[in-house]
Amino acid sequence: MNIKVELLKNYISDFINFKIEDFEIDASQIADTTAIHMLSEIQKVIKNDDYSDFEAIEEIVCIFEKYNIDFGNCHDF
Repeated sequence: MNIKVELLKNYISDFINFKIEDFEIDASQIADTTAIHMLSEIQKVIKNDDYSDFEAIEEIVCIFEKYNIDFGNCHDF
């Protein structure tokens, strides 16, 4: 563990959090929009009969990666 890096990370995190409090942002609107896009993409994959089960799962994992959402490590091969 590098103490200087940890302190810098904490400082940057605190600074960003402070700035976000003063910045008007509708987090629900952003999350809802992103979630709807993601679900729409997943739905297209599931409805696509050209994919095997494995290919469909691979495509869904790629969608999770595209939106930087952790999908666990059970698919990591």
